[in-house]
Amino acid sequence: MVHLFARSAEPVKNVGGSLRRPTVEWVAVTVLCVSLAVASAIEGWLWRIDQTIYDGVLTSWVSPPSDQVVIVSIDDASLASLGRWPWSRRIHAALIDRAREVGAAAVMLDVLLDAPSRDDPAADEALARAMRDYGRVVLPLSQATTGSVLSGEVLPLPLFADAAAALGHDQLEFDPDGIARSVYLWEGFGTPRYPQLALALLRVVDPTVRKLYSQPTPREGADAQQWQRAGWLRIRFSGAPGSYIHYSYRAVLNGEVPAAALRGKLLLVGATASGMAEAVPTPTSGLSRSMPGIEFQANVYDALHGDGVITPLPSWVAALVAGLMVGGLMLVLLYADARIGLMTSFALAAAALLLAALGVTVGGWWFGPASAVGGCMLAYPLWSWRRLEAAQRYLDAELIALEREGSPIGLLPDDEGAAADPLEQRIRIVRQVAQHQRDVRRFIADTLEHLPIGVVVIDQLDRVILHNERARYLLRAFRSDALLAALRELPWPVYVPMRDGLPDLSGFSGIRQFELTPDKKRYLLVSVADLVTESSGRPGRVIGLADVTAMHEAQRSREDTMHFLSHDLRAPLASILTLIDGQQGGGTPDWGPQIPRIARYARSALDLADGLFRLVRAEGSDPKDFVELDLAGLVDSAADEVWPQAQARGIRVEVDTRDAETEEAIVRGDFSLLRRAVINLLTNAIKYGAANSTVSVRLSAEGPDWVIRVSDQGAGIPPDALPRLFKRFSRIVEEGRDKPTGVGLGLLIVKTVAERHGGAVNVQSTLGQGSTFELRLPLRNATALPITG
Repeated sequence: MVHLFARSAEPVKNVGGSLRRPTVEWVAVTVLCVSLAVASAIEGWLWRIDQTIYDGVLTSWVSPPSDQVVIVSIDDASLASLGRWPWSRRIHAALIDRAREVGAAAVMLDVLLDAPSRDDPAADEALARAMRDYGRVVLPLSQATTGSVLSGEVLPLPLFADAAAALGHDQLEFDPDGIARSVYLWEGFGTPRYPQLALALLRVVDPTVRKLYSQPTPREGADAQQWQRAGWLRIRFSGAPGSYIHYSYRAVLNGEVPAAALRGKLLLVGATASGMAEAVPTPTSGLSRSMPGIEFQANVYDALHGDGVITPLPSWVAALVAGLMVGGLMLVLLYADARIGLMTSFALAAAALLLAALGVTVGGWWFGPASAVGGCMLAYPLWSWRRLEAAQRYLDAELIALEREGSPIGLLPDDEGAAADPLEQRIRIVRQVAQHQRDVRRFIADTLEHLPIGVVVIDQLDRVILHNERARYLLRAFRSDALLAALRELPWPVYVPMRDGLPDLSGFSGIRQFELTPDKKRYLLVSVADLVTESSGRPGRVIGLADVTAMHEAQRSREDTMHFLSHDLRAPLASILTLIDGQQGGGTPDWGPQIPRIARYARSALDLADGLFRLVRAEGSDPKDFVELDLAGLVDSAADEVWPQAQARGIRVEVDTRDAETEEAIVRGDFSLLRRAVINLLTNAIKYGAANSTVSVRLSAEGPDWVIRVSDQGAGIPPDALPRLFKRFSRIVEEGRDKPTGVGLGLLIVKTVAERHGGAVNVQSTLGQGSTFELRLPLRNATALPITG
């Protein structure tokens, strides 16, 4: 037979060595998973997943926008009303004057004023004058580039720079996926000396933040020819684009917006018109339009002013969290089952996500949880794979061992051929082993059912789990619960300790046997043994039941036989010896008068010996030796045998075998034994029948049986004597009549012969009218059923 794998040739004992490897494999898997989690956190391999999680958190927990911030949009309607861009700087001056008149808190004019006005130079002076009169205007600056190289700073004209309350850079930080999530608070060419535009506005409105967001000290050795940045942080957004209050530039300029709506507000002026606005994608943009730059600045201002700053933690923090979580999960996986391990994996991954979300929403800090989540999701399948590998090695070896063993009852396994797929090979072996197990169970059940003794198996919970038909018969119970009740009702000895109504064998090794009498007619030999299993400390019990009534009957028969042998056979022999001793006492013995007496004693002893011999022969008859015989001839022969005895009492014997003339009375049996049984019935009828009466013997066919009936015209048998008729050495003595001769074995011989031939003997008797004995033999014109003793 082809084996499954190349390693299947290895001895099964090597499996134990392979199963001792889980500890080493666990260490290897733990080191691998922890190392990957830590490395991914430090190197940022899963940054896209981290950014996606971060965006999801920001979108789910947005903070409401500040009502102090108002965006004045240079929108399409304003362009249509005020003309093409760029507008005259007098328009901007008019807007600033309007802001001063309504009492706005400050203005961020996100318009780069790096070149003088060509058409109206006086407009520049007008704008500068408006800015100086208001004193709360913040202007932007940007990077200067030559090709793709940063070459300096693009500042407002000195006229405007001097008039502005503050300058700030408007640079946004884009992550590798193109999403703007963060800013640098300080930037500049050569040194980071300019605050972020929103920070510049905040420093104008609230000078106390200067200490909180102070200008960083220039780093030693920094390249003065490079753009320098400092103070990187992420910001919390106030919602999707359009979350802030927007007023059209035209509407504010024309006074269409009530002064109360602008009083005390921060006016952020910037472009939102199509094709003009600098729109950037943000975490909260979703599938909607990108966020205009001026609205991004509003979010930065709200974040700085309202404690919405999110500080990224160092990468080693994410690495530490990932390492601890993965290491803890591996400890759980080492000792827990698969279900607990799976639940723990998801729980730890969810905990990492929740910790990151709470950090953003509550603590104002962020670490990437993707490494911890990925490590947990990797650890479970890896360790499960190793455990499955070990289990597979063990099962393969066990399956091969079972295949080699074959069926325990000698059945040949089904050879379906080798399959190329190892899984199919395993399935084939499991199918064969399962079939073998079913065969074994069926074999055990059939064997148990045909045992000559009763068997009842009780488990640890006192439930009957196995029993056979013999047990049901002996206990007169036919259900499991009835069997248990019948066992508890048995007359157990009072000295036996009991548990749950059955003998308690605790502390006793082996089998205990009890001979019990459930009723006056039956004797049971009951064997009790504990059934111990490794999985339970409390044993079950196996109870065997054997009917020993026949042994008791045999014992009693032997005792009766010995009694009568010692009395009836000894008495005539002793009498003979006494007569002989009396004649030898002196003189010439006169044997004449003693000879009849000696003959009577000797005949009595001979009759007893003959009766015992016939009974033993009847009991030892073997149905396999039976032959076909004719009952009609047998009855005639028996009648002829007893004719002299009948003549001596003047009794006429009538024989009726007419049924045999139409149908042959053929049975299988022992001719001499059946003839002796009929002779005994006739002899008994002649002995107890009235003198000068008639004894009839009739052979008749009744259904499947042949019946021989012997009737007399005697005094009949008392009803209380009927149960003793067929017992050993039983003789009935009637009042007024002499004690009958014989040894009391005749009817017992008849009963024994009838039962050995598969039949029965019955009697019907009426006082004063006589008795009828019926010998019934089965299967007319057929072979008799074999009867086992």
